[in-house]
Amino acid sequence: MQHILVIEDQVEVREVIVESILGILGSVDIGEASSLAEAQVVFHSRKWDAIVTDCNLGDGSGLDFVAEIRDKKIDIPVVMISGFLSPARLKHADELGIDRVLPKPFKPEELVASIKELLGNSVTQQGKPLQSGGTEYNSYAGRSLLPKLFDMDRNKSLLFRIVNELPHHHDVAKLCNGALDIAMDISRTSRGFACLYDRGKRRLVMVATQCGPNQHQLETAPPVSKLDDTPFAQLLLSDMAFIDVANEAGKLHACWPQVDADNFMALPMRLQETQMGLLCLMDRHVGGEAISASDRHLLGMLIRQLDTLLDNRAVHAALTDSAMETLIALVHSLEARDRYTKDHSERVGALAAMLAAGMDLPDDEVALIRAGGRLHDIGKSGIPDAVLLKPGRYTEREYAIMKAHPGIGDAILRHMDTLAYERQIVRHHHERIDGNGYPDRLKGNQIPLSARIVCAADSIDAMTTHRVYRMAQPMSFCVEQLKSNSGTQFDAGVIEVALDVIDKGYVTTQAHREKDLHGEMPLSVAA
Repeated sequence: MQHILVIEDQVEVREVIVESILGILGSVDIGEASSLAEAQVVFHSRKWDAIVTDCNLGDGSGLDFVAEIRDKKIDIPVVMISGFLSPARLKHADELGIDRVLPKPFKPEELVASIKELLGNSVTQQGKPLQSGGTEYNSYAGRSLLPKLFDMDRNKSLLFRIVNELPHHHDVAKLCNGALDIAMDISRTSRGFACLYDRGKRRLVMVATQCGPNQHQLETAPPVSKLDDTPFAQLLLSDMAFIDVANEAGKLHACWPQVDADNFMALPMRLQETQMGLLCLMDRHVGGEAISASDRHLLGMLIRQLDTLLDNRAVHAALTDSAMETLIALVHSLEARDRYTKDHSERVGALAAMLAAGMDLPDDEVALIRAGGRLHDIGKSGIPDAVLLKPGRYTEREYAIMKAHPGIGDAILRHMDTLAYERQIVRHHHERIDGNGYPDRLKGNQIPLSARIVCAADSIDAMTTHRVYRMAQPMSFCVEQLKSNSGTQFDAGVIEVALDVIDKGYVTTQAHREKDLHGEMPLSVAA
């Protein structure tokens, strides 16, 4: 006897699947699961010969379930059914080796035929082949209930994605791409793109494209186009809510010559009720017929949700920029209390960025490391002046207090999710490769690379800058310390780049900087 596991969170649809399989195939045992969590339990309860799973489950994704199985090297035939066969989902399904993908609504006989083909001769068929309206399934196939069940299932899942899935995208580009993905599923289209509207220059800037299997790609679409060369001017310059055009592909050709769409629809993306971009959807699966009132209503909900999320992202970005400047101002104020550490964090940020660039890190990561370097000592705002500004060496107790500053800085940034990268630098810039650093005694690659870079930059600036208890050390001393502590205190790869930067003359001691500024060596600093 063959054993088939059916995973579907909608009870009525699951009943259709189970009854369809049992009605045609004999000697088949069916197991059922209504959620991802239940499926994980049922799957391990016995050996299964095939799996039928919905893609979108109430508590997760059927694709994630299959990925978990594949990771365990379990080779089992899988049929996936979904109302959302976006290009990304189809690609993921193919990568996971899913044998059959059926769109909702599906015909019961198509599902059973797929299972029978996958299981080969190991299953027997009872009765006659199932036909639409056949005697075995008059309870479903011959009635209007099945399409309505699929529509309910589809609309519920689409609504879930609009309300719960879309907000998980935390930057504008990913948000636009996520909205495009959902809009293509709602409209049953296989290609599309999202553009932002540059109002000042009256142009469209491409931010996302998607294309289904066996469709012409959109890579040739220009990243920037004049608005007047597109069919979207009326949409973006008025209060229009929708464009739905059939058989007018020529209007798109003026802007995107490689697009060969028989029809397209476009809807605006808004920010505070102002048109700020658009979603263009092409190649409908349902012929050239107009989009249904139900789907148009879902698209309207999507646009309203997108408006709210874009507004939140814009406000959040503004607050983040403001917060960053406030934090940096706090660091500057902190350093201004001690003339020997003035501009220390700015120099550390600049040197850390130089080291990061020397290690061929991406530009955006270099910028984050610079920001982290500028903030690395923010936690010293919680250190008492009696300790922070003490002339001379610390006692053991005072040193323990000073060592708290990375943890204090981490606490300051803890609730600022957009500064998560910088927060790692703030917390871990005093860790050591040999594990003898603080606050977490991380070792080697456990320490984020960004923190290892800032650690080196911080030490270089500390050695080459005057302190209340000593003068700036000569560069030869700094180089000697970097070499002798490479692989123990410092990351060897970072030090290799640092020594190259020093050798090229990009780092100088404060004594030399002041000599260049004043033409003479500064007066000695009291110990």
